[in-house]
Amino acid sequence: MSLPTQLFELTPAESMFAPFHDAAVAKQLPLQLETGAARGLKMEFGWDGLKLTWDQAGAGEVAARLEMALCEIPGRFDRLVFCHVAPQDVCLNFEVRRRGEWHALGTAVAGTGGRDEVAFPSGGGPLDAVRVTFIPATADQALISLQWWGVARAALVAEIEASRPHYDGRWSGLILPPESWPEPKMARGLLFDVPDLPSLQAKRNFPYWKEHWKLLEERARQYLRRQPEDDVDAFLPQTDQRYIRAREKGRTTYFSEPLVLGFVGMVNGDRALGFHALRHLMCLLHTPSWAQSAESRARGSVWDQRCFNEEMATTAAALLLDWYDFALTPRARELGQQALWDKGVSVIERDMMKFDYVFTMNQGPWFCRARLLAGLYLETVWPRMKPHTELALGDLRAGMENYVLADGGTDEGLGYFSITLHAVLSGLLGYARVRGVDPRQLLPAKFAQTGRFVAALSATEPGKVLTEGDNTTDLVVGDTIPLLAAIFPDDVYGRVAAACLMRPRPAGYYDQYFVEGVISFIAGPVRLAPPETIVPTFAVLPETGHLTSLRRTAAGHSVRLHVVGAKARASHTHFDKGSFLLELDREPALIDRGQVRYDDLRSYTLKRTELHNTLTPVTAEGVYRNQSGVLEATIPEGEGDEVRLRARIDLAHVWRGAMSACVRELTSDRPEEFTVLDRGELLAESALAFNLHTRVPWEISGRQAILRLDGWELTLSAPWADEIVQRENSIDFRLEPVWHLECRLRRAKTFELATRFQARTV
Repeated sequence: MSLPTQLFELTPAESMFAPFHDAAVAKQLPLQLETGAARGLKMEFGWDGLKLTWDQAGAGEVAARLEMALCEIPGRFDRLVFCHVAPQDVCLNFEVRRRGEWHALGTAVAGTGGRDEVAFPSGGGPLDAVRVTFIPATADQALISLQWWGVARAALVAEIEASRPHYDGRWSGLILPPESWPEPKMARGLLFDVPDLPSLQAKRNFPYWKEHWKLLEERARQYLRRQPEDDVDAFLPQTDQRYIRAREKGRTTYFSEPLVLGFVGMVNGDRALGFHALRHLMCLLHTPSWAQSAESRARGSVWDQRCFNEEMATTAAALLLDWYDFALTPRARELGQQALWDKGVSVIERDMMKFDYVFTMNQGPWFCRARLLAGLYLETVWPRMKPHTELALGDLRAGMENYVLADGGTDEGLGYFSITLHAVLSGLLGYARVRGVDPRQLLPAKFAQTGRFVAALSATEPGKVLTEGDNTTDLVVGDTIPLLAAIFPDDVYGRVAAACLMRPRPAGYYDQYFVEGVISFIAGPVRLAPPETIVPTFAVLPETGHLTSLRRTAAGHSVRLHVVGAKARASHTHFDKGSFLLELDREPALIDRGQVRYDDLRSYTLKRTELHNTLTPVTAEGVYRNQSGVLEATIPEGEGDEVRLRARIDLAHVWRGAMSACVRELTSDRPEEFTVLDRGELLAESALAFNLHTRVPWEISGRQAILRLDGWELTLSAPWADEIVQRENSIDFRLEPVWHLECRLRRAKTFELATRFQARTV
């Protein structure tokens, strides 16, 4: 006899019976996957969802079907709820089985490309099973992530929603009325103190900082329009939609807005801004859990997505409690101190203890920021807190020793480096200030080499980056570069710091993870130099796995080439080893698409090999082979100067299972010309595609193609190709379409393909 189906409660009105996002539970579910017309169908229990993929499927045909047996679902529930992420060209048909007969649950549901939640009346009678059928509209590759399936009682859900607390915004008994505020006095002076205000006020009028400050003020005035109390619920607001309920969308985080409001209010002496910042603080303190959704706290589940929310909430709350200590009642201070530990630090401590891997990547050092700032603040009232603060410092330094490689780089790209150091330096600067030490003494010795990494991964245009890997923007975001310019005034950072200050730009995915502009204004250099290009003439990062070259023509125009590799087991990397990028003057010509926000399903597909400037085997069915993961270091080698370039990368490791040998070489004897030579041997005869990606189409003529850019003309010659074709194919980090040019060799076992490029100014 079957055991009753276990339910995992989200709220008193809703429970999951299939928490696919919790792999430990999902692997035990009675699931049956039936293959239809899908080729290469795979099902994997990911850490945050059950992933279904296929290489090809017949358009309009059943690609696959997934079924789960049910037993004794309580009759009080009257809705079935399905949460998933599916492409827009895939439809999902949901059905239930009663007494052995299948019944459709409404009409087919089309994927949205993002997280979706659909609900159907469950109907009368006990349920034996539930299943979903996938029907694609195209034959293309597909990836679907199933998050969870569950049940709900509709009337009780509505009642719970209607019972959300409401606050009037005055917070009487917690925030002193602004008209009665005493002279400013901080609790600890974590990043600055009241005596520093005159110098910060003077900085508002300095070159470059003046425009930076104007943007901070504009944002602060914009944030005044929000009523933060409208978003108070059981969990914190979050704009990343991967782990929030459908009804929780559209709420703005409490992490960055109050710090901008509070800081501008302090420097300008604007009590209205300061009071509004404290309203955000009270909303934080009155949110029961600093996770982002009930999925992270479901009864019977131990799944979590790590303590990002808790860390950011703790950082924001600690700084506001420090800056506006004088405007709070004793009751508010005590409430804040307890919330810092119960809702923030304790959860961060759990993840630091539980997950050893966080010490090998960005997460561990990042999480230590809140531990440091909260610890330094709580030391003023909790006498036994200091050893904990020192433990946090030790963990941060240990994590940074692992994070920064011997060549000064990291395996996660310049975007992740920037947001990671944005957090790390904030915590270290607070610690150094309170303890009276030089922040340079707190960083690993290898950090002296990070200027090489920043220069090599920067774009030719100051303040921009190469978008390789998981970069979701081509801008250097956050406060990292100005802060490094102050800490290391003789390195390259000062040459681009002015270009890395705040600027008008569209909202980005990473904005939820950092407060831009505040820390750099506090601790960045007072005087900034005009920005200039910092890309070196030639550089190899032998640990990180990048090679870059910047040469100039006789007329002074620049040609920049960059070859992508990776260290072993690199994080936030793509299947793009051997890809090369080209910038002509300051314009990206042969581009890397970068990455889109992680709650967009296309973030998975943008990692694919053929969507980079690579050579890719193609199966007889027309499926592009994908590189394997980098288990061994795959590092480019070479030499170069102002005129010549030689680069080589052995790609046999990442093409294991497809090729026995594969080497890519780039050779150039003058800036205006270069050749890409691909040599290797396939395990089985196959077609080969030489892929290039651009923002505008080429003009194709036989085995040549011409790319026309502003002031430049790039000519490609592929005499070995059977055909050259192009099409618009997917998007880049800006969500704009990209042109995919393909030089195709219809069949080969061994190959030696020389593809030549010539650039000239027009």
